Amino acid sequence: MGIYAKNEFKLYVAGIVFALVSFFGIMIFSFSPLKLSDIIPRCSFHYITGLYCPGCGGTRAVISFVSGKWIKSFLYNPFVPYCGILYIMYMTKGTFAVVTKGRYDFMKFRYGYLYVGIVVLLAQFIIKNILLIFWDIDILAIRF
Repeated sequence: MGIYAKNEFKLYVAGIVFALVSFFGIMIFSFSPLKLSDIIPRCSFHYITGLYCPGCGGTRAVISFVSGKWIKSFLYNPFVPYCGILYIMYMTKGTFAVVTKGRYDFMKFRYGYLYVGIVVLLAQFIIKNILLIFWDIDILAIRF
């Protein structure tokens, strides 16, 4: 196993830890009277300016994505399903690499993934605010 495969294996293990922590977090909130809105503070940028920050809608997008409502997740914040799909692809390919003992390679990190993510993040930020400013369409106020 080369140095790159070792780093990719470490990322794979981190992905498994992320999945476990996420699973337990989902279970806690599923069976608890607590709501995420009770513990996550409101967006300061939106509160002060009335405009959306690049992360606005992210929590609702994560909840929708995990619930299997991927279109709804995309409408709240397309960066979340983009990252979710990359995560699923990486973990699937990593599982094949681990199960086959290296016969298949891990998914490689590419800067293109990062650049596309940045473009998606900025595009949704700009589009949501243009809709809000010029047409008074508040995307995040719409209940899908």
